Amino acid sequence: MESIITLYRDLMQLRRNYHNNTRGLTGQHIDVYHVNNAAKVMAFHRWSEGGPGDSTIVVLNMTNQTVTDYTIGFPAAGHWALRFDSHAKPYSADYEGQVSIDVTAEPTPYDNQPASGKVSLGPYAGLIFSQNRD
Repeated sequence: MESIITLYRDLMQLRRNYHNNTRGLTGQHIDVYHVNNAAKVMAFHRWSEGGPGDSTIVVLNMTNQTVTDYTIGFPAAGHWALRFDSHAKPYSADYEGQVSIDVTAEPTPYDNQPASGKVSLGPYAGLIFSQNRD
C-alpha cells in the first residue's frame, strides 16, 4: 500500500509544480500529437506559456510489452529530464529492469514537433518529461 501512496504523492507534486519544473501540468494547453494505434503508444504536450520548466511531455504505453528506442517528437531540442515513470521500482516490487531514462532531443522534426528523441517504456507505463528552467 505504501508504494501506491508514493506514486500518488509524486503525481500530485508534479501536477502542482512542486519542484518548479512541470508548470505545464497546471496550464490550459494540450496537444495530443502522437497516437500510434498499432503500437498502442501516445504522447501529449501540456503547457501554460511554454518553454523550459513549463512544457511537459507525457508518454503512455498501453500494452503489456516493454517498448524500447521509440521515437517521439519534442517541442524543443535539448535535455528532457524524466520526472516520473509509473513503472519504477519504488512503486512496486514487481517492476524489474528500469528502462526509462532522461532524453536528449535532437533538432530533427518529428510528429509535427521541432525536435525528436527516443524513449523506452515499461509495460503499461506512463512517463512525464520536462526541461529544467534556465
